[in-house]
Amino acid sequence: MPKYTGGCHCEAWDFETDREPMFLYQCNCESCRRLNGSLSIGACYREGEFRLEGGEEVRYDYKGGSGQMMFTSFCPECHVRLAVRPEILPELVFIPLGIFSDPNIFKRINLEIWTSTKLNVIHDQNCMDLSVADSGTAERIGAFLEALDTR
Repeated sequence: MPKYTGGCHCEAWDFETDREPMFLYQCNCESCRRLNGSLSIGACYREGEFRLEGGEEVRYDYKGGSGQMMFTSFCPECHVRLAVRPEILPELVFIPLGIFSDPNIFKRINLEIWTSTKLNVIHDQNCMDLSVADSGTAERIGAFLEALDTR
């Protein structure tokens, strides 16, 4: 049995992986706020480290705060966001924590981005390894990933 499972609300899509996420993130950008109603929290994987299967998907692609495209897939029935593939980090896929069957298994968010647009009602929990005011840039996130690998 896979270590992590999940899926969308209507159960048309299934998610599973035996891999630990590379890191957990919290994004406070205006795009995530509008798409999710507040902020985005999820797990980062490399393409191929998980299985995400279902029927058809709906794509919504938009320009993120970095100026690069964000390629986002949704379930066409329940409209749950399934995955985000940022153009700026083409080897990475961001899976929303909400589709995990047991998202409470995770205890720590490692990377917080777009703190400059964070809602006032969302308070710091002082548990982030790195918080940045903007998108984090590919170089900064690369350095962050290298630091995680040395732990």
